[in-house]
Amino acid sequence: MKILIAGGRGFIGSKVAEKLCQEHRVTVMDSQEDYDVMSREELKKLYAWRERNWKNVSFITGDVRDKLNCLKAFSTRPDIVIHLATWPRAKVVNDDPAVGVPLIINGTVNLLWHCVKFRVKKFVYISSSMVYGDFVDGTKEDAKTKPMNLYGEAKLAGERLTKLISKKDGLNYIIIRPSGVYGPGDLPDRVVPKFFKKAMANEPITLHNGDNRVDFTYRQDAAYGIAQAALSDQSNISLNMTAGNAASLRTLAETIIDITGSKSELQDVGMHELYPQRGTLDISRARQLIGYNPEFTLRQGLESYYDWIRQHTG
Repeated sequence: MKILIAGGRGFIGSKVAEKLCQEHRVTVMDSQEDYDVMSREELKKLYAWRERNWKNVSFITGDVRDKLNCLKAFSTRPDIVIHLATWPRAKVVNDDPAVGVPLIINGTVNLLWHCVKFRVKKFVYISSSMVYGDFVDGTKEDAKTKPMNLYGEAKLAGERLTKLISKKDGLNYIIIRPSGVYGPGDLPDRVVPKFFKKAMANEPITLHNGDNRVDFTYRQDAAYGIAQAALSDQSNISLNMTAGNAASLRTLAETIIDITGSKSELQDVGMHELYPQRGTLDISRARQLIGYNPEFTLRQGLESYYDWIRQHTG
C-alpha cells in the first residue's frame, strides 16, 4: 500500500509514519514549520528523534496550500492520504488567523482536489474535539458541533468540505477527532510540556479553570489509531479517537507534581475564553469499527513523557 502523510514530520504524523512504514510505502510531505517556539537547530534534533525508526520513507518539503508541491507528492500515486498538516493548537491560529485559517481550509481543499484527480482510495482527515465546542461526558460523533474558537471552526469547515467532495466525487474518507494529544516528541509550548517545565523548576503552575476536563490522549495511542483507521475497510464515517477518560487540569498538574517530586503550587486564574468546557468523548464507535484500543492511562503516559524529557533536555 502506498500512503501519503501530509504533516508527516509533525508530533503525531511522525509516529503514524513510523507505524505504517514498517509494512507500507510511505511518503511524507511537510513544510517543517517551527511555529516560532524552537530554533532551527532544536527543531532539527527533534525531527531526527521523531524519525529514528523510519524505514525507507520518502520525504517532500512543501506546503499543502501549494499545488506544485502537492503535485509532486501525489506523483507517487498514493492509495491513502492522511491529512495532519495544520498548526498544532488553537492559540496560534487565534493569534494569526490570516495564516492559520487558510492553512487548515485551503490546504484541505488542495489535498482533496488532488485526491480526486489521482483517484485516491481513502482520505483520512484529522480534525479535533474542538469542533464540539462545550461538551459533556459521553459525547458521540453525531452530537451538535458548535466551535467557540477559530481553530475549531476551521477544522469543522475542513470536515464539511471533506464530506461535500466525497458526495460530489465519490472520494472515501474517515474523519478523526482526537483530543489533548501529548507525549514524547511534543513541542514545548503546549499544556503538558508547560506544566512539566514549571514543575521541574518548582515554579507555580497556572490553571485556566482547574475543574475543566480534557480527554488527554497519549501520542502512541492516537497515532496507532489513525493508522488503524487508514488501513481499515471502513469509510465515510467520523470517529472520536481519545483515551476515553478525561481528567481535570488540576488532576493533570497534581499528577505531574507527584511524578516529578515538585514543590510547585497551583494558581487557578479561571476559565480561558479561547477554550471550551470539555469532558470524556465516547470512543465506542472507533472500538467497534476499527478495533481502536488506547493502552496508556494518563499517569503511564505522563511517566513515559517525563522519562523522555530527562533524556533529551539538560
